[in-house]
Order: sequence, then C-alpha cells, then structure tokens
Amino acid sequence: MDLSQTVIPKSDQINFEDVQSQAITAVIKSVRRGNAEQPVFIDLVGYDGRPYKPSKSMRRVLVDGWGTDGHSWPGKSLTLSGDPSVKFGGVAVGGIKVTAMSDIDGDFSLMLSVSRGRRQEHRVKKLEVQKKITDPQEILTWFSGSALKADLPTLEATYCRAKSALSSHHEELGKLESVYSTRKAELEIQ
Repeated sequence: MDLSQTVIPKSDQINFEDVQSQAITAVIKSVRRGNAEQPVFIDLVGYDGRPYKPSKSMRRVLVDGWGTDGHSWPGKSLTLSGDPSVKFGGVAVGGIKVTAMSDIDGDFSLMLSVSRGRRQEHRVKKLEVQKKITDPQEILTWFSGSALKADLPTLEATYCRAKSALSSHHEELGKLESVYSTRKAELEIQ
C-alpha cells in the first residue's frame, strides 16, 4: 500500500515537508503577484492550488537565472530541495531551496545572506531538459504524440511548454488548444 498521499501537509502552499526527503522537479505553470508577506506565487504543473512561495533569497536566485520578467518563466523547469539548516528566528526550521533550473547557460552560484552579516554560497545546477524544438510544426507534432500517452499532470506540463514555445504562432497555437482540450476531456472521463 502506497502511503505517500497520506503524509502530504494540509497547506495552501508547497512546504519544507514536501521536499524534505525528496526533491521536486516541476514545470512552472504561472507566476503571479502574492501579498505583502509573500510577494510572489509560482504555480507548478501538478501542484494545483499549492504554489511555491519563494523566499527573498530564492527570488534572487530565480532573477539571476531567468531575469526579472516573471511572465517569461512559465514553461521553464526548476528543482526544489529541502534544506534542514535554514533558520527562522535563530531556530533551524528547514526551508526550500532552488537547486536546479532549466533555460540557463550553465551552473552558477550566488552569495546569499544566511544571517545578519553572514553570507554563504548557494549553487544552482543547469537542469537538462529535452532538446528544444523551435519549428512550430515540429512542436505541434511532438505535443500531439506526447498527449496520446500522457496522464493529466504530464499533459499539463507538456501543454505549458508547447504553449510557451508557440506563443507567437497563432495558427499552431489554435491547433495546440484543440489537441489539448480533446485529450484533457478524454482523461477526465477515465
């Protein structure tokens, strides 16, 4: 009996407990404005309703890797890992760190503050994803083939990547929407 679903924290966001023993690699679905306390919410494919709310240090990492336009991030992938040494109020409570990112030139590191006057190097690896296809027809063909074998979370992930790649190709984008909605309807019936 698989007990993994019984230990998911009841929360409105991805927490340290979600990545404490196993990292999450996911595709970004959307980036939206949060609130004063948590200014950025990153929705990940497969984690509907539970966004990743990056700390200021992790926002610095994301901006260093992908730039300041959060609207360009959907379709990109990242790996979130648990770090038990993260402190809050002087107590080790654990935290979530970005340890790998797609769509970067190579591995990089930043010096990040860990406490007042103390900084530590944080390393990020290049997340290797499948070779990028740039021809709109090839992207559509790839998506159609992938959709036939996909479960719902995989369909969402591949759709997000294909939609981002076809954003300036309106005719192929319409065809993509048609294939996506048809396959999604089939999966929801099952």
